Amino acid sequence: MVLAARAAGATADNGTTMLFPALAAVFLGATAIRPGRFNVFGTVFGVALVAVSVSGLTLAGAADWVNPVFNGAALAVAVGLSTLLRRQAGRGGD
Repeated sequence: MVLAARAAGATADNGTTMLFPALAAVFLGATAIRPGRFNVFGTVFGVALVAVSVSGLTLAGAADWVNPVFNGAALAVAVGLSTLLRRQAGRGGD
């Protein structure tokens, strides 16, 4: 909505570049604070981690393709780690 307000209009593909970093941040947050559970503090942590990392890559002069690859790798690691931790927690109760 903020993007539509800034652009004074909207199309179907507005904001698609913002979706991947948001998913990566949320899943990183779900892994960091309470594994397997989405929560506000974890999401704030994930957003900070992704924002600082992407800003650092930009300041370091990384190529344009590095940011989406980083977001994808962060998302894959977060989902994999969350799944692993959830399975281990399930086995521990048996």
